[in-house]
Amino acid sequence: MKKAKPVALIEGGNLASSPLARFRWPSETLGPVKASSFRLASRIANRLQAGYPAKDYQEFNACTLILICVPDASLPSVLAELSAAEIRWKRKALVLCSAWLDSSELGHFAARGAAVGSLSPIPGLDDVRYLLEGDKLAVLEAKRLVENRRAPAIAIERGLKPFYLAALTCTGPAAFALAAAASECLRHAGVAPLDSAAILEKQLRKTLHSYLRAGRRNYQSPRELSGQLTALASRDTALAAYLDQSCRLADRLLGEREEARAAVAVRG
Repeated sequence: MKKAKPVALIEGGNLASSPLARFRWPSETLGPVKASSFRLASRIANRLQAGYPAKDYQEFNACTLILICVPDASLPSVLAELSAAEIRWKRKALVLCSAWLDSSELGHFAARGAAVGSLSPIPGLDDVRYLLEGDKLAVLEAKRLVENRRAPAIAIERGLKPFYLAALTCTGPAAFALAAAASECLRHAGVAPLDSAAILEKQLRKTLHSYLRAGRRNYQSPRELSGQLTALASRDTALAAYLDQSCRLADRLLGEREEARAAVAVRG
């Protein structure tokens, strides 16, 4: 009989792109590994140089932490299998490894006594760092796997991951769209591509530095916006509408709040 190990793993998909490939697995940590087939589970254990293939979920009962690291599209079928398995969920941590999904996917198991959570690498950091979300026990168990002195994990409470994802949206697709709009404006101005790239990089760096230095206090409403919109509308109505709406929303989000704070400070 195999000695009990604290961590069980359900793995699927491409292991090379999985966050688990970055973990350091001490031989005494990882136990049963489950996959769509016993052969695949054996391959995964060999690749990780830890754990052993499991034929069924019964072996998970001896573990305190169960990690699910499968493609998001495969998650419903995996959760259905887990739900049907005879696993004692009380005092167990069930953690989902996913960039976009969170512990809300595991509510059924939370109702059965499990501590649930999610784990995802934070993109763009030189030292691999992870965001942990969920119940205290789930976060604590996951921290033991991913945290180190150079790159401590960032933990948030259960249910708050959508706010983190919204930040990625702001710094990803939303920021990309603004950069693309600025590039189009420079193209209409007749600025050469190389010069345009230099201007964009400098301005974006300047804006980010300004915000990190003083936050909302450094926000200024656009100057001479009406002239800009008139010129843009003659060339590109969609771009003009985008800039107009973006500036209006920025003023609502930043300008009006700062005015309200200033009024409160005066009254005080």
